[in-house]
Amino acid sequence: MLRSGKYGNNSPGKWPGRVGDPERAASRMPLAWSVQTTGAGSDPRLPPTPPPRVRGFLGDTVELRCKLPPLEHKVQVTQATWTRRTAAGDDLNVAVFHPTQGSSFPEPGRLEFVAARPGEELRDASLALRGLRAEDEANYTCRFAMFPDGSKSARTWLRVLAQPENAAETEEVPPGPLSLEPVPVARCVSRGGRPPARISWSYPDGKANDSLVPGHLPGTFDVISLLTLTPSSQADGQNVTCKVEHESFKEAVLLSVTLAVPYPPEVSISGYDDNWYLGRSEATLNCDVRSKPEPTGYDWSTTRGPLPPSAEAQGSHLLIRTVDESINTTFICHVTNALGTGQAEMTVLIRAEPHEEEPQPGLSITIIVIVAIVATVVTVFLVALLPVYFCGFRRSRESFLWHIPCPSATSECHHGCRAWAPTMTRAKLRTWPPPAESSVPWGSGSSLDH
Repeated sequence: MLRSGKYGNNSPGKWPGRVGDPERAASRMPLAWSVQTTGAGSDPRLPPTPPPRVRGFLGDTVELRCKLPPLEHKVQVTQATWTRRTAAGDDLNVAVFHPTQGSSFPEPGRLEFVAARPGEELRDASLALRGLRAEDEANYTCRFAMFPDGSKSARTWLRVLAQPENAAETEEVPPGPLSLEPVPVARCVSRGGRPPARISWSYPDGKANDSLVPGHLPGTFDVISLLTLTPSSQADGQNVTCKVEHESFKEAVLLSVTLAVPYPPEVSISGYDDNWYLGRSEATLNCDVRSKPEPTGYDWSTTRGPLPPSAEAQGSHLLIRTVDESINTTFICHVTNALGTGQAEMTVLIRAEPHEEEPQPGLSITIIVIVAIVATVVTVFLVALLPVYFCGFRRSRESFLWHIPCPSATSECHHGCRAWAPTMTRAKLRTWPPPAESSVPWGSGSSLDH
């Protein structure tokens, strides 16, 4: 219950400056708000503007600022009042300050005028609110009562927040047979938020089931999101991300979870090569299984019933001792684990004789291409060697001619064998060295004149 007012000419039992008092007519003088709560006054000639917002966290202290601009000397402020708008639309007084009598609060321990002091000129009615609670969230109105101009007011919205704590984990799937319905595989929890957090999942094949419950503190909320999907080997081991968004976060919180999803057996059969013929021995079919947990049993059968006499089940393998007409059937492998069962079928067609494999159509073409490439490389290599070969041959020939012993008594030697050697004909070369009866005397080992 608010204390009775006793300021000015107000009657006992009433707060001074109560909303709706007829003597408090609106003036044209605006209030000066800080940047935090800048707002328009209540001058009826000014268009209404959305109320500014002040944010505070549960348990913290927030300041609602309200300040008048400089006034004319003849204007006197007689009182400052703060009111709060309830959900029902009523305005309740929460704080009053009188220049001579001081302040008055319904909860003195939580509210305090920041700058106003008794005996001083009243210009700043900023109000501190300690120990924020969820119920403090509301529209607040600051009103100055002035003589002779009446009153002037401005409004601000106080938003009370609580930052949530977030966690994500895998959800254990209970043991036992599974149905085809989706089951929870991961959990993401955002606790103690105000307002409630928003949770989403990155896994497109799953569905989120969200629930909202009251948090530990009054006015807070816990959001629990379960990712559900149909168990399968494709989901097991996948990394999924829980995304938590909240008004108090600068950016979303991302939490990664690796799924551990048990699933019933997924079965396939291998080993049949379409070349099972009468009399073939030691043919085998394999039952290939993906299962979590591991399989607990294998059961081989046929669409006609039990296995043929020549077929022997060996766990995940089916051994055919000898292929005969009874093997010309459809085999079934049935696998069981702790969560359920799975099966696969394989139809075997028996041939009278072995099927000769034809060479693959692309094989001859491949060989031709390889041979062509090799031939091209060899040809290029040989062409590249021809200049080297001819150059070497020419040099060796010239070297041979330059080193032929030179006849010392001939006029050709007088001019040097450099000129003489090239004049030697092919016939002369064929008769080299000269016969012993040659009348031409030769020098003994004289070198050519270079």
